[in-house]
This record gives sequence, C-alpha cells and structure tokens, in this order.
Amino acid sequence: MAVDTTMPGLGPTVGILKTVVVGKVAPSFTTEHPEVIYPSVYDLFVLDTYIPIVSLYRLDNTLPSAFSAFIRNVKDSLSKLQSLYYPLAGKWVVAEDLNIRKLLCNDEGAVFVEATVDDEMDKYFDFAHDFNPPNELFGELAIPGFCAEDAHKMPLNKEWPNLLVQVTGFKCGGVALVVAYNHMFTDGFAIDRFLKAWSEIAATGHTSMKPNFDRSSLPTLFDKAQMFGLSPDMKNVDDVLANVFRTYNTARSFRSSPYRSVSKCYQIHPDAVERLRRKAKEGQASESLELPERLTNFECISTQMWRCFSRLPVVHEHMTGSEKVYFSFPMEARERTCNPPLMEDFVGNMFVIVSPPVQTGAELRQKSFAFAACKVHESILDLNADSAEDRWTTTTHARLQKSQSENPESCPTVLQTGLTSWIQFANFYALDFGFGIPLRVTPCIFYTIPEFHMAYLMPPHPQSGAVADIMLRLSPRMSELILQDPDFLDLVS
Repeated sequence: MAVDTTMPGLGPTVGILKTVVVGKVAPSFTTEHPEVIYPSVYDLFVLDTYIPIVSLYRLDNTLPSAFSAFIRNVKDSLSKLQSLYYPLAGKWVVAEDLNIRKLLCNDEGAVFVEATVDDEMDKYFDFAHDFNPPNELFGELAIPGFCAEDAHKMPLNKEWPNLLVQVTGFKCGGVALVVAYNHMFTDGFAIDRFLKAWSEIAATGHTSMKPNFDRSSLPTLFDKAQMFGLSPDMKNVDDVLANVFRTYNTARSFRSSPYRSVSKCYQIHPDAVERLRRKAKEGQASESLELPERLTNFECISTQMWRCFSRLPVVHEHMTGSEKVYFSFPMEARERTCNPPLMEDFVGNMFVIVSPPVQTGAELRQKSFAFAACKVHESILDLNADSAEDRWTTTTHARLQKSQSENPESCPTVLQTGLTSWIQFANFYALDFGFGIPLRVTPCIFYTIPEFHMAYLMPPHPQSGAVADIMLRLSPRMSELILQDPDFLDLVS
C-alpha cells in the first residue's frame, strides 16, 4: 500500500523542482520478522553513508499520464518488494550501547519522493564534463537536517531511512529514478540481487530471490571493542566513531569547496582490454611471471588504472614523483573469508579492502604492465579467512594511526587511490517498469574525500558494445592531468 503525505512546511517548489510530494511506500503485506537488526562490525565500517543509484529513462511521450503510470508501477512493485525485503521498510536509529546503531524493522515503508522539473533531463546529468546532479534530485529534502554531501551529518531526529527513492519527471519525457540505500544495511553485491528481485516483481509480480538478513555468525562492535579502544561505559564512543568508522574528513559543501571533485564518465571497449591482455602475455614470457591463462576484465582495467594513478604525481606541480601510491579495491568476501561461509543470499556488508603492495610511483613506472598485473592478481588470489582478518585489522589500525597523527602529511602513502567495481552486477539494466530498460545507470557519490582519487567501474548498457563504463572522481587538476596520459587514453578510446 502506498501512502503519500506532503512534507510539513514544504512548498510546491524546491530549488529546481516544479512540484514535489514526499510520502512513504509501505509493504503490500506484513510478515512475521525480527523487530530489530543489529549491525555487524562490517556494517559499521560504512557508518551513516547513503549510496544513490541513478537510473535514467525516456518515456514515449511527455503527457502527464505517462509519468503517472511510471510512478504507479514503481510504487506497486516497490510495495510488494518490501514485503520480502522487510528491513528496507524500516529505519536506522541511534543505539545507546556498543551497537552504535540499530535497524528498526517496523514496516513503516521506504521514503518516496515524486517530483517534476520544467526543464530537459540532459541538463542535469552531464556524464562527459562533470557528473554532479543537484541535491534536489536525490531525496535529501525528505529528511530534515540530512545532507547528502556530508555522510557524517546526523538528521535532526537521529533517524536514517533504510531506503530512499525519488522519481523525477522532466518536460522532455525523461525520468530519473534514484534509489538511495543506506550502506550500513548492505553492500553492492546484495543490492544487485535486490534489483533483480525488483525487476522480477515489476515484470511478473513474483521473484525467485530469497534474501537472508541473519548476522548472528558475524562479529559485532562489542566483540571487537578492545581492538578499537572502546570503553565499556561508552564514554569515548564519539572519539572511536570519529577515528575509525568515520574514516575520512569529507569536504563539506563540495560545490564551493577547494577540495571539490570532478566526476567524468568514459567507456572501455573489448579491444582496449584485449590489448592489455596481450601486453601482460608479452611481459609474462620475458620476465617469467606467474599469471593466469587469461586475466579477467577487472584485473586488466584495475592494473592499468593503478599505473595511470601512479603517474599523476609526476605531472602534478605539488608532488615530486617519489611519493608512495596506495591503490585499493573492495572484494566481495561472503564465501572465501567467512567460517562458516556466507551464502550469496546474505544481505549485509561482507567485503574486504584489498591492495597490491604499496610502491612509489617511480618504482611502479619502472616495472612492466605484466608485473603490476601479477601483483593485482596475487592480492585477489590471496583472499581467504586468515588474510581477510589480517587485512581488516591492518585497515583498522591504519585508520586509527592516520586519525591520531598530529601531522597527517607525514603519512607514508601520500597519494591515495582506489577503484570500486560493479561490472559483475548483471541486474542494473534489468529494471523495467513497462517503459523499457534504463538509458543509463550509475552510482552517484556526493561526498568528497580530499586527495582520495577514485574510479568506479560500472556495467555498460547492454547495447553499447562496451566492456564497462568507468567514472573517475578526481580533483579538477588531476582530472585534467590524467587526460594527458596516453595509456589512459588508450584504455578509454
């Protein structure tokens, strides 16, 4: 059942929005389920952060009736979906104990925003130059005190909806569907399966998915309290949150911040990846390296991005080229690192940050592509229960040391870079509400982490012929400099 309520104090227009209605979509029926879900310690590592997924559609006509039909189909299928994914109908609240947060599974329903803009959709989604859509398109206005640009700002009522959906119609017939999930609830692997369930329900009214929300086999923050230096009386909890779980100081109001990031999107085609595979084979033969018969698309692309990132200090006027380059990427870890293994139906956070050996840019540039690919491949191959625990502990200690350092510039890894890959997610372009699949799907990361340069690999449109889309989120200067790198240009040509 969809219940719409206009937000108190909200006028007919907000910023670029011509009309806006804020409400909630409740489950079509309720089931017997736990009233509260407590986060595992892995959930808390992404404390209070939302990840919006933007799907852009083009309706056959611009009549209001077409947009109304789209809205109706989204609501009806979302209502049915929440009966199965009942935690998404709940909200996160502050827990006054070592759980820090708890998820109330109260069947209240996902926050749902309907809006219209009297303008063209393409004006607000510029993938080629700077992909930074306005905040008004992301449901932020539905949560008093919430700021999408600042992942650490607490809403006024100290409540975070687990799911936030906004559907915005444009005068050209374009529609932007934004599904913003609270990262404390789950990782991208489970969200891909959630999108599969939604697409199946939208098409047939039923789904084959059987999600599992049980976290009983995973450690809680209480289990790891000693590692984080938490005192049983909770007196130092704010310091621990700031030092460990709020990993980085995000730049507030990045649109006017000196740390403002620029997001640009590119396509990677099969021939570019095949050139990298050949380069790896040539180096393997001449250097006697151990590589698999065929590197994966991810291994090829991530290796090249590691090398491209390593060249940035050479051309940046404030760096010497001798800085160490830290390159990392998250790996899904349900089966390989848990004992007993978690099945793929588990809905929660279970990933490990993996990184090849830290080297200076000069050291990496002196080595071949095959050498770098070998290090990336080995770091992936090495992932198991023991190495995951070591890496997780190391990451925790690194966060503590970095946050407690009186001189952050003394940290040995000056240039921090990373890559997040969603290319294995097959369901991002499956979400069809009776008007065809999306024209474009991409995550949108609002907050800016100063001097942390990121690449996001995304599944391409099924008819694009590409292997992957890649979005780079760099400082304006680095965004210019990477386009001077012939290897990067070869990757995205």
